[in-house]
Amino acid sequence: MFKTKRSAKRIRIEVPVHLEPGSGVTRDVSQSGVYFLTDQPFSPGMPVSFILKLDYVFPGEPVHLRCRGKVVRVEEVGDRVGVAASISDFQSAA
Repeated sequence: MFKTKRSAKRIRIEVPVHLEPGSGVTRDVSQSGVYFLTDQPFSPGMPVSFILKLDYVFPGEPVHLRCRGKVVRVEEVGDRVGVAASISDFQSAA
């Protein structure tokens, strides 16, 4: 039987990801990580910082989460790059 390494349930959601430099959009998010699509180059093991813009949390008052983590996996998805990253730290950003 195949066992997954995931420790947290993933939520399929598309929200903007602001990277330095560039941008992207999430495919799914969990407590411990995120998968997003971008046109920026990444490599497994790289540190990554990004901001998730969550417009739906409080209507009229979007929540921005500043996240830090590490790239776990990178794959080609059409003309974009799919990036799976762990999240080691996050905080609300202004």
